[in-house]
Amino acid sequence: MSRFEQVDPRAVTGNAKEAFDEADAQFGAVINLFKVIGIAPNVLKGILVLNKEVSSSDELDDKLTEQIAMLTSALNRCDYCVNVHMKVGEGIGLSREDLILAMKGKAKDIKTQALLDFTNEVVRHRGLVSDETLLAVKNAGFSNKALLETIGVIGIYTTLQYIRHVADPDHDFPKVPEFNADQHGA
Repeated sequence: MSRFEQVDPRAVTGNAKEAFDEADAQFGAVINLFKVIGIAPNVLKGILVLNKEVSSSDELDDKLTEQIAMLTSALNRCDYCVNVHMKVGEGIGLSREDLILAMKGKAKDIKTQALLDFTNEVVRHRGLVSDETLLAVKNAGFSNKALLETIGVIGIYTTLQYIRHVADPDHDFPKVPEFNADQHGA
């Protein structure tokens, strides 16, 4: 049971309505996590603005973004977000296997692996990335712009995951049985 009340998207006006309309436009629905954040529509709007801008990347495609989000969710021990990203990732054409690998910080190809190694180090070490990891991700073909966008994705989902942990909204999506917070979390 949620520790915070959830705002009914049908019963709001003003900033809350604008925030819920944007959440629906970006995600196709107002999930329970967003209904909790709707208590502070300015926070939800801020997260959505950053998400929209980061999602407009011409260097990180939707699949890479979802793999970054999945790994960040696992490292931050967020079962709610792992469930969401499994559903979203499969919806954009990632295989369940690729998403389970991302949850573990793994990828089938060298380029994606370098980006997940970078993501892993950013999350685990709060942005303190080694020269070796930075060189490896750049040698894999990622620009500084793509790396900043990766940090943006990490920031968006870390914020959402912290809110999820505090508020504990009811889950919207099926549980991912392969996820184990103690095993996958940082």
